[in-house]
Amino acid sequence: MKRVNFCFSTKLTFDDYVHDHSFALRIIPPQAESQNILSCSLNITPYASVRQTVDAFGNNVTAGYLKDDHRFLDFELKGSAEVDCTKYRTDYMPCYLYPSEYTIPDEALKEFYRDHQGDCNATARDRAAYFSELLSQIIVYQKGVTDTATTAAQAFALKMGVCQDFSHILIALLRMDGIACRYIAGLAFCDGETHSWVEYWTGEHWEGIDPANNCPVSDDYLVISQGRDFRDCAIDRGVMYGNYSRQLQLVRSVLS
Repeated sequence: MKRVNFCFSTKLTFDDYVHDHSFALRIIPPQAESQNILSCSLNITPYASVRQTVDAFGNNVTAGYLKDDHRFLDFELKGSAEVDCTKYRTDYMPCYLYPSEYTIPDEALKEFYRDHQGDCNATARDRAAYFSELLSQIIVYQKGVTDTATTAAQAFALKMGVCQDFSHILIALLRMDGIACRYIAGLAFCDGETHSWVEYWTGEHWEGIDPANNCPVSDDYLVISQGRDFRDCAIDRGVMYGNYSRQLQLVRSVLS
């Protein structure tokens, strides 16, 4: 078990005023067997009325609304937690067995899976580690070549990407292998932003693997949200009115 302090902040800046801004934040880490949230505070600027809900995947959702004109939205999360990756979560859902929007394999991914599916006949843990190792040999970690709309098939074709892309490709492979798995968004030792990794179902509980770093998940990881793929786990989503043409997002996170 490890006690960690976490801090996550995001600043959204619009190039013109917006109003009637509805937003949903999936940023408050869940209480779970593997992580005990000791303290947690969320500060939103400008002030907005909010309500707390939980979505179908068990994620904490902070829903808010800003009626008046504004050109930025800042939110900062601070807290502490006890993390123990030897205590496993068991919140299984059948949907994690099937392809999702970001993880539908194309023919190239299917062919790659067929070429390698018989090379490791063992447990779900061994299979996840095997496919993660394969990806570490052929996919280059490279920022700026993909974005949040990039699918597993597209990233696999590029042979480049970031943690989100590694996770989506591994999820696609494991689901073809009949192993239920899910996308995790959170904080980790290796990033100054949010990080993503994969949890796979052993038949009894979830275990985590970080394909971008090709290593098992340890007590240096804090779960923020989970789902079938990135779409279910996006930290912030919003709808607003105005004449803005673009927005700038600055993100900073610390897990210590």
